[in-house]
Amino acid sequence: MRKPKVAKNPRDERRGFERLIGHSRALARVIEQARHIASTRATVLIEGEAGTGKGLAARAIHEEGLRGSAPFVRVGLDTLAADAVESELFGSEREAPADAPRHGCFEIADGGTLYLDEIGEAPPAVQVKLLRAIQDRTFERAGGTETRKSDVRLIAGTRRELEADVRAGRFREELHYRLGGVKVQMPPLRERREDIPLLVESFLGDFDREHGRRVTGITRGALDRLTAYAWPGNVRELENAIEGMVVIARGRRVLDLSDLPEWLRHAEAGAPRLELTVGMTVEEAERQLIAATLRHTGHDKPRAAAMLGIGLRTLYRKIKQHSIG
Repeated sequence: MRKPKVAKNPRDERRGFERLIGHSRALARVIEQARHIASTRATVLIEGEAGTGKGLAARAIHEEGLRGSAPFVRVGLDTLAADAVESELFGSEREAPADAPRHGCFEIADGGTLYLDEIGEAPPAVQVKLLRAIQDRTFERAGGTETRKSDVRLIAGTRRELEADVRAGRFREELHYRLGGVKVQMPPLRERREDIPLLVESFLGDFDREHGRRVTGITRGALDRLTAYAWPGNVRELENAIEGMVVIARGRRVLDLSDLPEWLRHAEAGAPRLELTVGMTVEEAERQLIAATLRHTGHDKPRAAAMLGIGLRTLYRKIKQHSIG
């Protein structure tokens, strides 16, 4: 029997910093910094809100570095029960036959990179072992006594304020020093809105091929709404929204406002109304509209420009033209 064809995920074809999509200044700074440290063996701490792409940045650093052809192992500590973290990372010899111990991620990633997502969730006992593994590159399996070596590059990610956890006694200060020597800060999507059109275009193409759809693009109105939204879940939330839109779309067509998730179609429903007076000059109407939009967005100029349907440079010019404070 012939095996059914499985759609290839085009995102898996990207390597290195191609995984980080965008041309904003905020993202460019991250890529420049990450590219600079990729060729070293330094431990790296990647900070940022959930969904900002910390895992993608970690994989990019690995692939662009000297260990790019070696294993890349990712562990989400927030997905593990506290009593399972030690054996997941260091392996276990408890209740296991002598010839079949459980190998942990430090052994599996030997020679490559180990990415520990949400490092702030590591239990205190595991923090002690992690500190030793970073300093001496040695550890013992849970329940074992034999000291083992592992040559891994450690990259950690966190959305927590580890400094606050250190002050509260939840995170070891020495471990924080060891992890935080080299830091990369992933910007939230609301600080790089100019990247949203590129992200949308990329996600549309990816999911169109992955799910066998025939979406050919997206209207300006729908794209403006996507760009104007704050995306508290960042790139991951945007990605999930685009995937849902593509999956539901029928036939060969362009996505429009009606294809947006209902919660997103009404995201701006609470925006204040602007009252214009008959006889008001076009210049004054424009000034009031721009000023009101800036107030509504908390003077977030990229978002205001997107809502107004003009470029950011045009918005700055009109702010100066109308003397809007």
